[in-house]
Amino acid sequence: MKIALLFVISCLFLSASYAQSPKFKDKYLNSVTASSLKEHVYILASDSLKGRETGTDGEHKAAKYIQTHFEEYGLKPYNDTTFLQAIGLWSWRWGQFNFSSQQIQLNNYGNMVYLSSAPLDPINDVDCIFIGNGSDSIVSKLKLEGKVAFALVNNLKSWYKIANRTRQNGAVAIVMVHKTDPDAFDQLSEQMKNKHQQLSIGRKKPIFSKTIIKAFAADQSVAEELFQLSIDSLQHLNAKQIKRLTTAQLSLACPLIIEKANANNVAAYLPGKGKTKDAVVISAHYDHIGEGYNGINVGADDNSSGTAAVMELAKALSPLKGKLDKNIIFLCTTGEEKGLLGAFYFADHPQEHGYDIKANINIDMIGRIDSTHKSNYIYTIGNNHYPEFDSLLHVANNMLEPLSIQYDYNQSHGFGNFLRLSDHYAFHRRGIPVMGFFSGLHADYHKPSDTPDKIDYAEMEKRVKLIFTTAYLAAQKTAFTSQTD
Repeated sequence: MKIALLFVISCLFLSASYAQSPKFKDKYLNSVTASSLKEHVYILASDSLKGRETGTDGEHKAAKYIQTHFEEYGLKPYNDTTFLQAIGLWSWRWGQFNFSSQQIQLNNYGNMVYLSSAPLDPINDVDCIFIGNGSDSIVSKLKLEGKVAFALVNNLKSWYKIANRTRQNGAVAIVMVHKTDPDAFDQLSEQMKNKHQQLSIGRKKPIFSKTIIKAFAADQSVAEELFQLSIDSLQHLNAKQIKRLTTAQLSLACPLIIEKANANNVAAYLPGKGKTKDAVVISAHYDHIGEGYNGINVGADDNSSGTAAVMELAKALSPLKGKLDKNIIFLCTTGEEKGLLGAFYFADHPQEHGYDIKANINIDMIGRIDSTHKSNYIYTIGNNHYPEFDSLLHVANNMLEPLSIQYDYNQSHGFGNFLRLSDHYAFHRRGIPVMGFFSGLHADYHKPSDTPDKIDYAEMEKRVKLIFTTAYLAAQKTAFTSQTD
């Protein structure tokens, strides 16, 4: 233990001496500039990339932009063959919903909306049976086999119990109307419209159970026109009257488009000395959440800022080719917003690159000033599990105009455990020392208002210079102890 400690101290001393030299600052550190970071962020967070959702054309354009710069900096493809690491995902998204009736004009989101997560194969001119409030005493007396049930309910968001009851009695679907609140449908319709526009991504092809309930919500006017009675009159029908009520006919189709997703990590490496296979990974996710009901979520801070930082670090470190004791892998991941998919794939498939990863530095949202600070700070995540890595960070910080290093997000926060919420977790899970850099949450998170003009580029430059110096030291002969929680 004593020998290992002396080894680490001596390595840090030598690294610090070199890093404090004018040559180091002029040739390497000062190539990190606010103007260059700003240029990258504005391009990555432009409307033309449509929010860089995983597997979309916008994300592909971002990947090409990143790769072009990696090539320009003289970096090598991560596996000596290609900069793109395909991670083999599936995507599914809603197709064109079709609702129709001979009795009434139905409009998707206008007066009717689909609530279930599973697709509904087309059903044509099926009888629609009014079932009152959907109580067991009413449903049990009606013949619902192969038909659509129609109910008046107290809550459009708590529909599973009544929908399941109708399914058990043979109904192929259920339509529900709020019996007292005429505005309830409009509120739910807006939420579902936003949800339906989202692209779902996963590692496996989705399989939907045939028993999943097919449920719809509708405006009160739909009930009144289908059954030619007011909402108040429909509420007061007794069981016999319900049974005698004239049926309506509905045609419904809610298709789901399932296909393989073209999603790629973008990865390059800077060779270290000799034939070493040891490597430090500097990562940031370049995907975001795409377009939503309220507009394009351009994701300037999340995570154009982190991606721009990786690109700037690649440029600044590239003159050190063959001079460091470890390789440095620059990794821009896809699918982080879908569950850290790209990072997990990279960490779980070492045979695709052949490196022995010794540490991960992850950068996610480093462009803003949060509500508790004015400037000159950075949050770090995960390094509390790795004391030697944390000590190295402080050595790096003392070489510069020091930032205030904050550890607040090493504790569970309002969003949960931040150690598990970004790409560094994929490496931590495998016992690899990690350090995440983060500037804190803000009100524009995952909204179209997360725009490039709100980034503090001067502050971002300071943070990237700290990350540069930390990465430089980590790529020298520094030993880390693996530890997981």
